[in-house]
Amino acid sequence: MLSLLGCVLMTTLSGCRTTKFVPEDRYLLNKTKIEVTDTKDVSPAELKQYLRQTQNSEIFGFWKLQLHIYNTAPKDTTTKARKRLARNAHRMGEAPEIFDEDATAASMEQLKKAMQNKGYFLAEVDTVQFVKKQKLNLTYSITANQPYRLRDVGYVFTQPDLHDFATDSRTSFLQEGMLFDADRLSEERSRIASDMRDHGYFYFEKEMLRYTADSTVGHKQVDLEIGLQPYMDQLSDSSLSKIFSRYYIGHVYYEMGNDSNFLRRRTLRKNNLIHEGDLYCEDAVEKTYEKFNSLGVVKYMNISFRPSDNPNELDCYITLSRRKLNTVSAEIEGTYSAGDWGISAGLSYINKNIFHGAEELSLNGRGSYEWRQNGSRAIEGVASAGLAFPNKLKVGIEYNYQVRPEEFTRTIANAHLGFSIHHPGGRWHHSFNFVDISYVYLPWISDDFRAQFLQPTNIMKYSYENHFIVAFSYACSYSSFREKQPLRSYGNFRLQVESAGNVLDGIARLAKAPTDDNGTRKIFNIPYAQYVKADFDFAYHYIINEKHRLVVHGNLGCAVPYGNAKVIPFEKRYFAGGGNSVRGWTIRSLGPGAYKGTGDKIDYNTQSGDVKLDLNLEYRWNVWNFINLAAFTDAGNIWTYTEYDSQPEGDFKWNRFYQELAWSYGVGLRLDFNFFVFRVDFGVKLYDPSRISDGKQWRTAGNGLCWKDDMTFHFAIGYPF
Repeated sequence: MLSLLGCVLMTTLSGCRTTKFVPEDRYLLNKTKIEVTDTKDVSPAELKQYLRQTQNSEIFGFWKLQLHIYNTAPKDTTTKARKRLARNAHRMGEAPEIFDEDATAASMEQLKKAMQNKGYFLAEVDTVQFVKKQKLNLTYSITANQPYRLRDVGYVFTQPDLHDFATDSRTSFLQEGMLFDADRLSEERSRIASDMRDHGYFYFEKEMLRYTADSTVGHKQVDLEIGLQPYMDQLSDSSLSKIFSRYYIGHVYYEMGNDSNFLRRRTLRKNNLIHEGDLYCEDAVEKTYEKFNSLGVVKYMNISFRPSDNPNELDCYITLSRRKLNTVSAEIEGTYSAGDWGISAGLSYINKNIFHGAEELSLNGRGSYEWRQNGSRAIEGVASAGLAFPNKLKVGIEYNYQVRPEEFTRTIANAHLGFSIHHPGGRWHHSFNFVDISYVYLPWISDDFRAQFLQPTNIMKYSYENHFIVAFSYACSYSSFREKQPLRSYGNFRLQVESAGNVLDGIARLAKAPTDDNGTRKIFNIPYAQYVKADFDFAYHYIINEKHRLVVHGNLGCAVPYGNAKVIPFEKRYFAGGGNSVRGWTIRSLGPGAYKGTGDKIDYNTQSGDVKLDLNLEYRWNVWNFINLAAFTDAGNIWTYTEYDSQPEGDFKWNRFYQELAWSYGVGLRLDFNFFVFRVDFGVKLYDPSRISDGKQWRTAGNGLCWKDDMTFHFAIGYPF
């Protein structure tokens, strides 16, 4: 680790030549670029995969950090110390990419073939080279010329079903006038073969189909004919009968080795869509794979078919092996800022098959402790248990105990019942919490806190009274990530809407429950919260290459009280700052708005809000093996729905909220061990809205930047987003 940091520091300070290890008669490939001069239908980005040589990896599009690290190695390695320095620099860095004429020629040939596959048969590829001081910039210039397009499609099939599936214009990838694209032709063959197998033709494969193209029918036009491969005419009658016969499912067998009882028969039948007597269907096979693989207890599965004793029947064999049933995991997180230290630790246990029906039991415990410079402390303990059934039904309970530095203790008991739905393919996920009941109880409040916050005229007092929360929520999420395409850019988002209090309000009104002096209704002499809350979270991962990516993240939330509540309950309010928010601030120390805390231990209580906005930009790159670095900038804040006396300048206003966006920047270290990621982030305040009043909101060296107050370390497990 010290060697790595030393190399990075030496690189930053020395600015060593990128051509240090380039032979005198050779050139460093400094830049590679693709230009398509006469069409916008082909993106240069999608052609980069055909290049046989590219420049060294870059950060921010210009800084060749890993090449610089490589170049920190001394040329003179006569001593052991110099040999060790050279070995470390070469191991963690990246050797210079020397311009290779043969690789350039191969790239030109591959680009030409790629263009031809897209229908540009007359495409021309040339190169432009610019040389300066042993550095060579290389541009591939592509002239696409007029493409060939599909004029007509003919079908030559004598089998009625095959002809019907092939000519189905609703699902066909081929359309008149489209580019004569080889990828689309391949997709069409796969579609026809898949339709055949979905309707019982188990032995039919896409390789049995062929195309015949005629490009003499018109100017840059092609007539296409689809038929069976010529070798099909040479097959025996029995072979042809096998290929063009429909097959039904005979017996279904489950093979689970020594763990023959790890799943109940009922669970097996419920997740299997391949039924005895049904026509063979490839779609049913794929969905069966999805259903079994979604069970946490299943480690591996395979579905195979063998001819049955009966003609035109296939016996199905489903082979399953189970995962390790019991897992125990632990995590720890720490933070430090302005003399305040905090640490938290968690322990969880999961049994993936508690009742032998793929039911997953989870038990979790977490504790945290924070030391404040003013002598106060914060303690929190959470214990929870959850049970998830394979039909996506989920139940859970949780107990939370808090000792707050503001001099009160609070307990929260929660129980919930929900249901989740996964769409085929795994991109969409929906979850419903039908019942989510919380009882918030404050067994002790100090006299000072009561005097400051719990007076009748203080709106904040509603957050610190015993109360019920009975909520319903819906959440949906989407991810375009594909494990088979790990180097493809992807995005994901999550939307959640929560409504609370309506059921209790209806019961209270039917029961004609009286209101107190403040107009608040109660159930069992305990008030209930009523609000609506919505959250939207998104992230986009732009994959530059295998080692570099840029991540854009945003989070927007809003909660509005109504009816029986005048303020959002404290445990449902928003907080800003911390390792997953604006990282120049510690958790719950930012906002709301331009509110400036007094440094008092009560600040924790007042730095909460009803509206939240987080915007993050993070550049990540893999330096070596499991070591990753990051550079980031964050912006965001929280605001209150209305103006409160205890939170001056904390309310949201359209004409000024953008002036109250806090801004920070920093660097981070990630140790990615696959099964978990250890993260350290160093954040620095750049713009502090709480300093607007004294004109020192821009935190720069010449404007009062202070190590103690404006810089924060975050220690955490996992990526921030």
